Amino acid sequence: MNHCLIQSVIKTNPQMRYTKESQTPIAEMIVGIKGLRNDDPVNDLKVLGWGTIAQEMVDQLKEGHRVVLEGRLRMNSVTRKDGTKEKQAELTASKIHHITNSGIDSNEISSDLNQINKKEINEDMGPKETNSENSNWNSAPLVPEVDEIPF
Repeated sequence: MNHCLIQSVIKTNPQMRYTKESQTPIAEMIVGIKGLRNDDPVNDLKVLGWGTIAQEMVDQLKEGHRVVLEGRLRMNSVTRKDGTKEKQAELTASKIHHITNSGIDSNEISSDLNQINKKEINEDMGPKETNSENSNWNSAPLVPEVDEIPF
């Protein structure tokens, strides 16, 4: 089953459009997602909402709002102008959880999410230890360098 929860900051106001046949509302926006490591850049993710979720997105969400999005993640293959193909992630939202209604400057997206992540990590781990083994717990590569197949 494909089900994702993503904490993000809205980078563009949701735009509404409608399907040709049934006139079903579809909203689209771009959100910024902080990477796993402190030095990772904020990445963009396209978010779609259908029907009542689309209407909620347009009515209640604005650029700078912080939200947690629930939905299905999929990869699209997009052809660039130069003819090369690129993979782009897209989330189809099923629920939207508002973190705050106050806007923030787009330059603060990275530092704001970084502070939230540090606070949650410290609360989950309890008292912070000064052991060097624990201080760089997330410095390992996301994908192992050696692929160990057991057969």
